[in-house]
Formats: sequence, C-alpha cells, structure tokens
Amino acid sequence: MHKTMDDTLNRRVGIRRATEPASSTVRPPEYAGLNTFGSDPVLTATLDSALDEATEEHLRTLGGYWGSAEAQEVARIAAAAPPQLRRTDFDGYRVDQVEVHPAYHAMMNRSIATGLTSSAWEDGDDRRQHRLRAAALFLTAQCDRGHLTVISSTHASVAALAYASDLEAQLFPLIATRRYDRKPLPLGEKDGATVTLALTERDGSADRSAVAMHGEIVAGDRLSVTGEKWFVCAPTADLALVLARTAEGPTAAMIPRYAAENEDAIDIEALRDVGGLASQAVASVSFHGATGQILGEPGRGLHVLRDVRTLLQLDGAIIAAGAIRAAVGRAVHHARYRETSGKLLVSHPLHARVLADLALESAAHTALCMRVAAAFDQAFERDGDHALARLVTPAARLYTVGAAPALSLACNEAIGGTAFDALHPSARIHADVTALSAWDGTANEAALDLVMQVERDRQVLRDALGELGADLGNTNADIIEDTLDLGERAVADIALARAFAEQLAMVAAASAMRRNLPRVIADAYIATRLRERFRAGYGTLDGRFDAAAILDFVAPED
Repeated sequence: MHKTMDDTLNRRVGIRRATEPASSTVRPPEYAGLNTFGSDPVLTATLDSALDEATEEHLRTLGGYWGSAEAQEVARIAAAAPPQLRRTDFDGYRVDQVEVHPAYHAMMNRSIATGLTSSAWEDGDDRRQHRLRAAALFLTAQCDRGHLTVISSTHASVAALAYASDLEAQLFPLIATRRYDRKPLPLGEKDGATVTLALTERDGSADRSAVAMHGEIVAGDRLSVTGEKWFVCAPTADLALVLARTAEGPTAAMIPRYAAENEDAIDIEALRDVGGLASQAVASVSFHGATGQILGEPGRGLHVLRDVRTLLQLDGAIIAAGAIRAAVGRAVHHARYRETSGKLLVSHPLHARVLADLALESAAHTALCMRVAAAFDQAFERDGDHALARLVTPAARLYTVGAAPALSLACNEAIGGTAFDALHPSARIHADVTALSAWDGTANEAALDLVMQVERDRQVLRDALGELGADLGNTNADIIEDTLDLGERAVADIALARAFAEQLAMVAAASAMRRNLPRVIADAYIATRLRERFRAGYGTLDGRFDAAAILDFVAPED
C-alpha cells in the first residue's frame, strides 16, 4: 500500500523512476568519434595545394584526436575545473602560482608538440607553413579554445623577437623545441618556453599610445616597468611581452617572469572571470620594477607590436572559425536524428533553411581564414598576397570573430534547451567565442587598422582587390568596384570603417569559395551576402538554393 501511494504521488508531481525512459524520443548518438579533418570538405578543399601524403596524414591524425570522445572529455574537465590562484605557500611566503587541472596541461602539451607555437617559423622553403599551422589550429579550436590563447601569443611573439637579434637567438630555440615545460624556473633551466601578452590596461582603449604603465630604461637595452596590466592570459607563462610609457614614447620589452631579478617584482592580483575560455587563467598582474630587454628602439613599441597584432588577429579569426564549424556540426548532427511531428528535424523546410544558412556561414569563414593564411605564405613572393595579408587580416578578424557569438547562439537554438546548459559543449562554444571577441583587441581597432593602412597606401587596396577579383570573375566585377569605392569613402569618413572591413572580408570569403568550393556553394553565398542585404537572423535563405545540398557538402553525414 505504501509503495502504491508513493507511485501515485510520483506520477502526480512528474517524478519518474530512474529506470523509466524520460522520453520516447530517439536520442541522437554522441557527437564524438568524428575525424574533424576527414569529415570537412571545405577545409580539405581550401588546403588542396598545400597537402601531400605526409601532411594530410598529420592533419588526419590531429582531426581524429580532437574529434574523439577522449579529447572532448579532456576539454570538458579542464573547463569545469577553472584555474585557482594560490598566493602563498604553506609558510606564508608569496608564490603567486595558478593551479590548473592536469587536463589543461595535457592540451598544452599536445598543442605545443603539434607545432602550434613554432611551426610557422621553422625552416622550410615550400611556402605552406602558415596554411598547415592554420589548419591545425582550426582543428584544435573545435574542441577547446581557452588554452589556445597562450599558444597564439607565444606564436605571435616571435615577430617581436626579430627586433632584438641577441634575445631571439636565446629564446626562439626554447619556443621551437615543441616541448611543454610548465615548471616555474629561470629560462636557463627550461626545456621549452611560453609567452603571454601584458598589453591591456584597466582603461584600455583603441588609443594604443595611451599607455599608463611606467617604463625606465636601465643599463642601455633594459627596461624596468611599474604598473598594472589587465586580462593577461596564462599569467604564469615564462615571459611577458609588455608595453610601457617612457620619455621616448611607448616602448616594448620582454620580461622573464622567473628571472632572479624579478622574483619579487611581479604579482598576480586576481583572476578574472571573462565568461568563457574557462580552461585558461586570465588575470590582472602588477609589475614593481620588473626588468627585461627592450625590443626595437625606445619609443617604437607600437611599431614592434604591429606584426604581433596582425598574427593575433589572424589566429583570433581561425579560432573563431573552428568554433563556428564545431557549433554548426553539432546543430546539423542533432537535426539529422531528432524527430518532431513525425519526421526528422532536418527534413522540415524551415529548419533546413536555418541550418543551410549557418552552414554557408561556416564554409565562408573557413575558406576566408585559409585564404588569408595562404597569403602569409606567399606574401614575399606576390604583391597581391602581400596586400591580402596586410588588409584582409584585420577585416577577417572583425568579420569572423564578430559573427561567431550570434552564429553559435543560432546553432544552440537549433538544438534546443540542452545546448544552453553550461555543461553542454555547444554552450561552452558560445561562451568562448563571446569572450574571444575582446581577446586580441576590439572590432573597432581592427577596422581602424584596416583604414589606416589604406590611407597610407591606396595601391595596397587595389592590389588586394585585384587578387580577389581574379577569382570572382567578370560577372562580379561590380562587387570589386563597390568595395574599392567603399574603402576610399572610409578613408574620408572613418564612421564607415566597420562597413568597409565587413565588406572586404565577405568579398575575400566569396573569392576563396569561388576558387576552392563547388560553384553552387560560392554562388549561394555571393547572392545572399553580397548581392542582397543580408538579414541579421539565419533561415532566410530562399527557395533558389538547395538547402539539403548545402548541408550535405558542408557538414556530411557521419
């Protein structure tokens, strides 16, 4: 009798026994075990000329790991166990160490061993290093984004080392070892090194010359810095690339964290919750007379950091594109198994249009990023590629990083309520790309970068558009002319900078799609993004375009 009453109460309040199925709905199989390289025809098509048997096998192996259930579990654990700041040791002495889960170290070890911090700079004359690294970064970003912030800053910092040849000779071999050494020791006792960026201040703005951190030149080529930096990723990295104000102007320097002279000169004040990138520690850090070597000439710090920022912009776009690919893949996978009203979600015309629109966006961002990476490979050989690397990089950063939050949100909506649970991989993607939007500078900074470069040299825009126009063909010559006109108007009216940056990025994406992808995919993008005013929401793709064909190409069935 008592058992019967319990059962009755349970039924009335909606409680089910653990053994009773929660629903008769067929549960989609886990989105894991998918080779994220082999299952991505867009990526493989855009890399075609860069692939040989060895590199294809390398990327296939990498895609197999980052698409595996094991890798996804490692990423989940690292994000679910956020870093903790340990200020003192057991005796009360200040140590300022950040404790992270071993899962984070596992991802760092794999990414460094893969060459994400150094492969673009290693010896090689085949002009494909940037493309292959971009592909590896893209595959990795589909699983975790947080640990990639310090991976990217270490990679980009190599450009700054070129301004101090003696320091480059000392540090680059440590970066290029492909060994992750997390021990808090001086550089001379390390098997590998990582570099973080300490560039953002409490009142950070697009005016990069307004630097509050004080710098004093000591011993000729050394800089002593005092002040606070915010949003420092991986604050316990071996080196910090900083920008400080000196009498000569903003000056860049490389500060070794664990050098004896800096033992009591660098404090981690607090860890910051940025709402995403949860596996990575982000901190505010204060410097009290910490010293390091000056990079370049005193007062020329912004010039020294120019190439660093460009590389960070490209990485930001690639990481966002990888996250977009993962979000779209999950949404399409769900729709191919979830039934409503007696048929699969993917068979419902409206839902299929939403997914096809999202898939088009994913294809565009992937093609765009790989095209820009290819331009870096050829920048010293061809004027058109040199111009693309200079101009399309900030445009791609604005476009792809800016699009990722809304796009991932639409993917989560296509999945339903479970995708908004903080533990769900799709929810983590959305949180990460939202935080990523402020990681390497703002969209306004990217737009201003672009317009200033055009203002300095109008020919570089003509060279870039000439390169893009060759792939778009004569039928789209008016798009090239319109983009050139918009660029010239943006120089005269800076309020048009973002519109110009987005237009240039879309033209570059369309050009890359025309070059590498089936015509139906490229033409659908051109018609709906460049020929018509694209609406803010996804799912407005009209009946001219075969939604099923787009989905089957961009996101093939498992």
